[in-house]
Amino acid sequence: MTGEKSSSKQTATTTSDPAPRRDSTLRNGLRLVEALSMRGAMSLGDLSRETGIGKATAHRLLQTLSEEGYVDQDAETSRYAATMRIWEVAMVRSEQPDRVSPCLPAMQRLRDLSRETVILGLIDGDEILYLHRLDSPEAVRTFTRVGDRAPAHCVATGKAVLAFDPAGEERWSTLTLDAFGSETITDHNAFAADMKATRDRGHSINRGEWRGGVRAIGAPIRGWNGRVRMALSIAGPAERMPDDRIAELAPLVMAAADDASVALQGRKDNS
Repeated sequence: MTGEKSSSKQTATTTSDPAPRRDSTLRNGLRLVEALSMRGAMSLGDLSRETGIGKATAHRLLQTLSEEGYVDQDAETSRYAATMRIWEVAMVRSEQPDRVSPCLPAMQRLRDLSRETVILGLIDGDEILYLHRLDSPEAVRTFTRVGDRAPAHCVATGKAVLAFDPAGEERWSTLTLDAFGSETITDHNAFAADMKATRDRGHSINRGEWRGGVRAIGAPIRGWNGRVRMALSIAGPAERMPDDRIAELAPLVMAAADDASVALQGRKDNS
């Protein structure tokens, strides 16, 4: 059977079939994305002229790209712009390994010592983008998908980064503190107090503020210039993360974040 399949496959590849049809819709969509990425925000007319794609076709493709999260349209100017989604996809291929690989040894040690899921996150605006995760070996564990986002104000990685933001009070007071559960901090004064406490102790605590039943501890990772844009955290089911265990695990998280910082320092592409 294997030989027959292999033979038929060879025959198919050696016959002089006509060249496969190329998908012009996909090609046009890619041209629109490239134009917006390289030239910045543009009107439909400018995009049509820049790419040579008719307005009706360009408009239809832009609607699809918008629905998929690659393009935004400004409500006031009607101009289109590429979104951070393009950057996220590109980072998976190129930038992410540069940020993740130096942190992996520290993440692995932390996972082995804590036996909880370890998460690496990068701040992007008011959100955290999950770069990498190492799963807990426990049968019951938390789940975070790499590439997903979460509101920075209610996850441990985000709170660890925000706490060490040089803008401090100014940044904290302008955040939109949407509620995602009964534990989410939605009062700006209470959030500022939590940020100051995080600075003082060197680690953040998520007490089920993002997902009910999940608690986490986070600590900042510092780049070569001391800037904090990333953080490590461990997350586990609330019943496995009471206050006394959080106090016990927090030094491990901070030590791992310090180790990751040392690994990153001296690499100016990881600020």
